[in-house]
Amino acid sequence: MTDQEILLNIRNGNLNKPVKMLYNEFPKIKAGIISAGGDAETAEELFHDALIVLIEKVNHPAFELKSKLSTFLYGIARFLWMNAHRKQARNNKVDWADDIEFSDLLGLYDNEREEKLLAMEKIIASLSVKCQSIFERFYFKNESMDKIAKALGFSSVNSAKTQKYKCMEQAIKLASETTLKR
Repeated sequence: MTDQEILLNIRNGNLNKPVKMLYNEFPKIKAGIISAGGDAETAEELFHDALIVLIEKVNHPAFELKSKLSTFLYGIARFLWMNAHRKQARNNKVDWADDIEFSDLLGLYDNEREEKLLAMEKIIASLSVKCQSIFERFYFKNESMDKIAKALGFSSVNSAKTQKYKCMEQAIKLASETTLKR
């Protein structure tokens, strides 16, 4: 039975043959769950849940199969396993020292990015108060140039845009000077 025939049978309410065909995937899914720390009973429950989700998805009018049906079923089961595993981990009360090795956390720290951010802060701090205000409002508060022009007392939106451009040129110049000093 092809994937399309299985889909057609499910949509027509003939579930016996398609479900029997899909049960051929159970050993692979069970092996995956067991290798990820689950047990046979959990694998069976998750497989049944995955079948139910698959049938519900297939019966949805907008459903379109974009992979092999077995791959889709495996993906659903894998998602259900990860979700169940995540919930179980949340419910287990663990001591931080047992759960996290601090050396792993150090690998997450991006020293180069931190240096760039500090350099950018220094550059912005050396700009005029007006430039700092324009950048803060535009880039961090996502305010429109119209709102910035009114708030900072510019005569027009174009004046505010021109000032922002000049501030940006000044920041770029300072950044290139900082880079040359290194």
